[in-house]
Amino acid sequence: MNVEANHPKGSATEQVDGGPSSYRSTAILVGVLFLSSTATFVAGSQLITSYFSADRPRSSTLLAGVLLEGYTGLAVAGIGIAMLRILSRYNPLSARAYLALRVLECLTIVTVGVVMVVTKREVPNYDALIYAFTAVGGIIFAAVLYTAALVPRPLSGLGVIGYIVLLIGVVAALTDLADLSEGWGTIFFVPGGLFELVLPFVLFVKGFSIDPQRFR
Repeated sequence: MNVEANHPKGSATEQVDGGPSSYRSTAILVGVLFLSSTATFVAGSQLITSYFSADRPRSSTLLAGVLLEGYTGLAVAGIGIAMLRILSRYNPLSARAYLALRVLECLTIVTVGVVMVVTKREVPNYDALIYAFTAVGGIIFAAVLYTAALVPRPLSGLGVIGYIVLLIGVVAALTDLADLSEGWGTIFFVPGGLFELVLPFVLFVKGFSIDPQRFR
């Protein structure tokens, strides 16, 4: 494929295999999916918690929460699919592992949601299980972003640290050392949450810093 020599390294709109706007579009899509998946998971989780803690719960509340989390599952799988082509140019094994983890995360969210709607019973520690996929996949994702310098390294470094902290939080939750939904346990979300909040806006403004030599 042809890459014009006068294109500067680091542009997300290089004339590579997807066309001049291909990777810019991917960056915007990934940014939107990150923001929307986070918002819908928080809202869905709150509705589900509200349903199981209410004296006279309404089925519509549970269904709405499950549907919101279902969108989250589709969104995170979409991130894995959207990033596959870019990440594969730098680390094919990590790209496939990231996609697999995001798909497993999606399947877990959907399966747990169906079980809760059918049985009207909460699945113990299901949030922690989902966060485990998020954390491991996030470590892989942020590590490739860092080594490939696809985004500013201070940001991707924050992502690596944030997802490691989240994974520690998952272990703490599963061993009853912390409650991730309240109190000091919410601290485990801070660095990773900051990464997922800032990353989309970096992608909207600058896109990925693509090395055109990788896409010849």
